[in-house]
Amino acid sequence: MQCDRSMNFKHITFSAVTLSAFTSLALPAHAQDDDDDVNANLEVRNADTLPEVRVNSPSGRFGLKGQKAVSSDAGLSISNTSISGAEDSSTTLLLRPAFDYFLVDSVSLGGFVGVEYTSGAGSTTSTISIGPRVGYNLPLSERLSVWPKVGFSLANTTSDPEVGEEVSNTGTQLNLFAPLMFHPVQHFFLGLGPALDVDLSGEQKATTVAVRLTIGGWI
Repeated sequence: MQCDRSMNFKHITFSAVTLSAFTSLALPAHAQDDDDDVNANLEVRNADTLPEVRVNSPSGRFGLKGQKAVSSDAGLSISNTSISGAEDSSTTLLLRPAFDYFLVDSVSLGGFVGVEYTSGAGSTTSTISIGPRVGYNLPLSERLSVWPKVGFSLANTTSDPEVGEEVSNTGTQLNLFAPLMFHPVQHFFLGLGPALDVDLSGEQKATTVAVRLTIGGWI
């Protein structure tokens, strides 16, 4: 994680994650898509708001009461910083698998485990975090929705400098993530959006702003 500093910087962000862990969620359930949709063509979600989305569409089906979603948020950040002619670079890799359950239509409650690794500036830093989160999924069209989530986590950060002793710091974080979701088929989704992690306690507080990818499936 990188603390705020006044500097000129170039920051390139990429996101990546593996599809194979979630493919099995999409394919077996696909054959049952229409079992409980006899009148779904006549029903819409967001009936009292705009836009209206058909219930039997990929986006309309996602986020209904009782659904379970398995996903993983991921990010790869490569940055280069120049201060008074001296350049420094760092690489950060994040993987955050999560499980969410929709208590009622659109409202989810879940939890996640995060692993973050940063290499650069003469040291390596690793962070392990775990915590709950709540979310609200809003269908926008038959294949798009927005699913913002907010959570709190307990995070342990360990820094291992090239010179000196290892330093460990434990604190709480505020975690925000608001991806725009794409539902190509039912039971499968991917999304991309801004994320914010803010240290609320601990000896060294940091704020991380990023763009992250999420991918997964639901049953």
